[in-house]
Amino acid sequence: MQVILLEKMQKLGNLGDEVSVKAGFGRNFLVPKGKALSANKRNREIFEARRADLEAAAAKLQGEAEVRKAKLVKAGDVNIMANAGIEGKLFGSVGASDITDVLNAAGADIDRNEVRLPEGPLRHTGEYDITIQLHADVIAIIKVNVTSEAQLQAQAEAEENSKARAKALEEAEAIAKAQENEA
Repeated sequence: MQVILLEKMQKLGNLGDEVSVKAGFGRNFLVPKGKALSANKRNREIFEARRADLEAAAAKLQGEAEVRKAKLVKAGDVNIMANAGIEGKLFGSVGASDITDVLNAAGADIDRNEVRLPEGPLRHTGEYDITIQLHADVIAIIKVNVTSEAQLQAQAEAEENSKARAKALEEAEAIAKAQENEA
């Protein structure tokens, strides 16, 4: 099925391109959502008459996406607490909706369907680079740090132990110096 695109679509084409798509995709998604017109002489004339308006609307959408990207960058990196085992495997997962909730609470303005998780939900603790696609041309990458309370508690205990060792070492050195001075 040949269609004329009414907006830029990633991996498909730009505004005004005449592309070939599967009939079901064109008939059930592109045409009903207003993203394309079926390619025939009448629709080509209609598109050419509306071309300037469509290009202005596309530029407006891209400008809005740039503003939203600035908010997203301002929101910064994301820290998400999740329940996990000692080895870092989560009890459950961190998905697009969890990331969206945290980012929106930090001042960003994104939807769940804009978060790209190509390998699926996050199932282990760690730091991940997540792609947020606000527009076909506007993409932001944020860092998501997934931690667990058990992991934080283990880190705190390790820090306490290292401080205690350092203090014990200082005391031992002080005792050794005192013994040397007596001798």
